[in-house]
Amino acid sequence: MDEVVRSVEAYSAQADAYEAAYDSKYADIVARFASSLPTPSLILDAGCGPGRDLARFAQHGHIARGLDLNPEFVAKASAHAPTTLCDLRQAADRYPSGMFDAIWAAASLVHLSEAETVDVLSQFASLLRHQGKLFVSLKSSGVTGWLDEPDARRFYTVWRPEVLADAVTNAGFKIDEVIPGPYVEVWATRA
Repeated sequence: MDEVVRSVEAYSAQADAYEAAYDSKYADIVARFASSLPTPSLILDAGCGPGRDLARFAQHGHIARGLDLNPEFVAKASAHAPTTLCDLRQAADRYPSGMFDAIWAAASLVHLSEAETVDVLSQFASLLRHQGKLFVSLKSSGVTGWLDEPDARRFYTVWRPEVLADAVTNAGFKIDEVIPGPYVEVWATRA
């Protein structure tokens, strides 16, 4: 079993606690992303977890679709929007090219290796229409490798902001903004 599958499965034992702990996160960032899009826009929440942001996008008048590898999260997210059980590394196999107006990947690629993330970013570019919007946030503090957390052990890849920005650019995007922090945020537009 690879690092991604093992890391994502680790959320299952504490799915309810995870949902409660992260319920208030990203609310202001979701609002900013949602308001940057024409209403309604079709948004793929790639790595949607239990569906918190799917519900938020709907409150902003958008149509959201979820994608996650964890079956417990898919069941929860399905209460908010149609959600597909799928490995993000196969996202482009699930949807037609150019289907989405925007892709939201908030802390969802954190368990992928650098090479896997680069590939997924290219898949995202193929799934977005021309001038579609992308939001990606990834861990930018600590070290790459296995991390023992209070609820489980998970693998993380740590990104320097400029390296992530280069990867997004090389995948076919124009960078709109890079916001450094413990999780670097990249806001981009499909070229």
